[in-house]
This record gives sequence, C-alpha cells and structure tokens, in this order.
Amino acid sequence: MFNIAEYLQKFAYMEGDFAFQKEVITKALKEICNLENVDFEMRKGTLYLKTNPLVKSIVFMKKDRIIEYIGKNFPKKMISDVR
Repeated sequence: MFNIAEYLQKFAYMEGDFAFQKEVITKALKEICNLENVDFEMRKGTLYLKTNPLVKSIVFMKKDRIIEYIGKNFPKKMISDVR
C-alpha cells in the first residue's frame, strides 16, 4: 500500500535546505563584498543576481572567493558560476 506520509517526508528537507542555502549565500555576500539585501536566484548551479550593474561588478571581482565560501559552508549544493 502506498503511504503518502513516507512519500512526502522526502520533500520535508528541501524547504530547510533552501532556507539554509539562501542564508549562506546572503552571509557570503555580506562578509566578502559588504553587500546587504541583494536579490538573487539559483538555477542549475548558477547564482543569478537581480541588482544593478555596479553591485554585479563588485560581486564578479570576488566571484572565486564567494563560490569557495558557499562550497565550504553548504557542500550539498555546488555553485559553479555567479552572473
């Protein structure tokens, strides 16, 4: 018999992981680039910034350090690029 509770339990961790991932990325941007309240989204291992070009330039110059920081603090989700 199909148990819906067991099936939905697989997805319970996803919301927690997403919140933690967002927190880690926000913390990386704050610590490395001194930026707060930067809007972003993740798609297929790429972090897309939704902000003005000046902020994107600041982040791009420190892209390697940001990717390294996120990889150390949230190893489940690998980010390979920042745009």
